[in-house]
Amino acid sequence: MNEEPLRRPLRMAVAVFCILVAGAVVLGIRAAGLWWGLPNSEHYFSYHPDEIFQLQPALFFAAGDWNPHFFNYGTLYIYLVGIPAVVLGVLPDAAQFPAGLAPLYLLGRIITALLGAGTILLLYLAVRPEHLSCARMSALLLAICPLHVVNSYYATVDVPATFFITLAFLLALRGSQRPTVRTGTLAGLAVGCAAATKYNAGLFVIPALLAPRLARPRKWCWRWCLGVAGGAIIGFIIGCPFFWTPEFRRGLLFELRHAQAGGTLAFVGTGSGWTYHLLHGLPVGLGYALLMAVLLGVVAAARGESRVTRVSLLWVVLYLVVIGFSRERFIRYLVPLAPFVCVLAAAVLVWLEELPKGRFVRAAVSSLPSVVLMLTFFYMVGEVTVFCVDPRDEAWERIAPRVTVSKQHPRVGVTQAVWFFHPPVSPYNAGPLFQALFRKWNEESGERVVITGWNAEKLKEERPEYFFLSDLESRDLLRLRRPDALGFVAALDALYEKREEFFQDAFWPWRTSWLAPPRGWAPPDWLYPSPVITMYCNPR
Repeated sequence: MNEEPLRRPLRMAVAVFCILVAGAVVLGIRAAGLWWGLPNSEHYFSYHPDEIFQLQPALFFAAGDWNPHFFNYGTLYIYLVGIPAVVLGVLPDAAQFPAGLAPLYLLGRIITALLGAGTILLLYLAVRPEHLSCARMSALLLAICPLHVVNSYYATVDVPATFFITLAFLLALRGSQRPTVRTGTLAGLAVGCAAATKYNAGLFVIPALLAPRLARPRKWCWRWCLGVAGGAIIGFIIGCPFFWTPEFRRGLLFELRHAQAGGTLAFVGTGSGWTYHLLHGLPVGLGYALLMAVLLGVVAAARGESRVTRVSLLWVVLYLVVIGFSRERFIRYLVPLAPFVCVLAAAVLVWLEELPKGRFVRAAVSSLPSVVLMLTFFYMVGEVTVFCVDPRDEAWERIAPRVTVSKQHPRVGVTQAVWFFHPPVSPYNAGPLFQALFRKWNEESGERVVITGWNAEKLKEERPEYFFLSDLESRDLLRLRRPDALGFVAALDALYEKREEFFQDAFWPWRTSWLAPPRGWAPPDWLYPSPVITMYCNPR
């Protein structure tokens, strides 16, 4: 009796079950931090400073104005969040704004997490036709890649842009086998959507155009190039329909000038952008184990014949060269590289895994893929645990009853208008964005919050009962030895009797020694979930 007809449904059922389990695990990892720092009655904005810019335009949509009026980034992600927000009715009442933003934040983060999980599937489908084992390893590495996992918790453009870049990667690889106008247009549409999400993601048009030349045998077709270029233009117009407005030009020019001028103190005196990304961003975002596999993969891709690794290497080099010119070097800029560095690492790890097992040395080398996966997984889990408890909330809970209920009305000091790196001493924690609302609230609350700047004399004059200092605002001023910051911290130590630190380190306390660089090496946006809050206390 032929048992093949009976085994086929069983194999299909097992495959579906495995896919469902894998999908649940991937979504679970990317949902673990979605509730971190969400707005509540104590702080109206989240602890990530960039999220509000992507979410606030939804309020315009609810009023019938479909122009986002914000073009520092592309607008496709704004529509991907704003349109469902209007349909689902998760927007706060205009009279209560900015209170009640938590459902909108959560919706934006859920969409980011879904696109992040979808990127893993797209990467697997892109690599699978060439090498099944490499496709599995690439998807597995991306599933646990700390850089991609952490940024999948935020309602920002980096992970969504990476989704569309990976979609363009998939379509470019498939189309390069038989380059036609149709296949080129599909790849170009994905590139255009990527650019409409994050402008510099449009650079992937170059790997898309060259994909047929990187194939074996090499192909070239002008119709493919026309299709890619035309599709990219159409995709960008679909995702950024108000590209013709003066607001769009101002937003785009602002980003270009900001990249050249810089302004973030964390990057002052840190060398070139290329060395910073290579020595800070990539080691922190990937961990040592995965980074070493990537470096080996770069060497192998440069000498190999694989179309997948060649296109991946081209994108990694091109993108790093371009962003290295910028004076701003946030770790989120590296997110569009995550799927492609995972491909490079996977190609080497699969090769090591497939070595003949006849000798002890070869057996030891072939175990390296398991070691890389295990160490990267440990590092990722450690970083995810940082999102469980926030030091800002812990610090505020320590004194909130005294400040808000006590008849003595003790005052709280900070260096500037309350922002994302401060405990929620005021619900208007948007820094320079809503300073007028913060000042009004502060007047109505009896000047509860004292703004001192970095002025030691004003600190001595005002002498608030409590003072909060975050390392996200002070560490680079102290690193650069700025006199006013040094004098101010010295005055804090001299004036206040009690000093207490609140911080949330990764679950694995030894991770900084051999899993990844220490905290002081990390770019500032990697530390958004885990600032060190120092509370100075001198109650009367």
